[in-house]
Amino acid sequence: MKKQAILITVAGTDRPGMVSALAGVVSAHGGNWLESRMANLSGQFAGILRVEVDETRQPALLEALQAMESSSYHVTLLPVDESDGVPAGHDVELTLLGQDHPGIVRDITRLLAQSGVSVQAFDSHLEDASMAGGVLFHAHALLRVPEHMSTEELHGQLHGLSDSLMVDIQLADREQAG
Repeated sequence: MKKQAILITVAGTDRPGMVSALAGVVSAHGGNWLESRMANLSGQFAGILRVEVDETRQPALLEALQAMESSSYHVTLLPVDESDGVPAGHDVELTLLGQDHPGIVRDITRLLAQSGVSVQAFDSHLEDASMAGGVLFHAHALLRVPEHMSTEELHGQLHGLSDSLMVDIQLADREQAG
C-alpha cells in the first residue's frame, strides 16, 4: 500500500484532551504521527502535525478529522507532496532580543526573504522588563540559508537592520544531523 503524508492544522480554545483526541483519530485510521509543533497562546491551542497514512485509508481519516471540527475547534488538512524534499542550504539559529515595538518581525523576515533565506521555525514571546522600563521582545528562529551564502554574510546583512531596530541579533550555525 502506498503511504500519503498529510499536514493537519488544529486551532481552538484550549481544553484538556485535545491532543489525545487528535492522536486517537489518527491512530484509529492507521495513521503514523511523524512530527508536530503545538502551543497554547493566550488560552488558544494551535497545532500543526504531519501524519502518514495508507492512501486507501486517507478519505476516512480526513472525514473523521473534519467531524472533530466544532464552533470552538477548527481543523484544516493538506495532502503533502514530499518529493520536493528539503531545500539545499545550511541551518542557522537566530536569536533576537530587544525593546518591543511594532515591525520587528516584519522587517527581519522581509530581509530574510529578500536574501533567499527560509524560516523553518519561529518562536517569540514578550517579557516584562520592569528594571529596564518596558517590555522585551525575544525571538528564536531556525533558518535555512542558501548554499551560496555564509553565516557571516547573513550576519552582515542583519547587522544594519539590528542597529536600526535597536535589537541584538545572534546567529549560530546549527549542527547537521546525520
